[in-house]
Amino acid sequence: MEPKLQHDPKLEQANNPNRQFDQANAGGPKITVVTGMLLGALVGGLLALLSTSNRENTKQSFSSAKSSVGGLVDTVKQDPAGKASQVIDQVKSASGIIQEVATDVQNVYEKVAGEVDTVKEDVNKVVGTAQEAKSDLQSIGEKVVDAKDTALGQDTSSDTSSSNNESSNDNKTQA
Repeated sequence: MEPKLQHDPKLEQANNPNRQFDQANAGGPKITVVTGMLLGALVGGLLALLSTSNRENTKQSFSSAKSSVGGLVDTVKQDPAGKASQVIDQVKSASGIIQEVATDVQNVYEKVAGEVDTVKEDVNKVVGTAQEAKSDLQSIGEKVVDAKDTALGQDTSSDTSSSNNESSNDNKTQA
């Protein structure tokens, strides 16, 4: 008989087969996804700074950002009410422009919708005219056949009724 182990891996695997990578019982430090992402970004940034050109670009970017923020802070410190009113005026101006754009978009939409309706009406008229022309051409074709039969001296009474039946059958299948 084997001695019982306190944490027998085979027994734990048999009891919980789907817990192969369970970190809940692990004694090591827990690294969350966010912490891993931050560590990865830090390591990547440090590796990118190994290049001298990247270091110089980063220095210039930081110094320009520092001077921009410093200038903005100084301006706000000198005249906070004036800066606030300037920001409010800019927001009002932007909202007015946005309102104009919304009105223009509405007008374009209405114009396009009206044009689409006009085109639909025109298409319906063209379809109706084409159907009328089709029936007129069928009628003319029947008359031409009757004229041919009459000219050749053939009996048109039985042919006319059969041709009328054929044309009515054609109309039913096409409609």
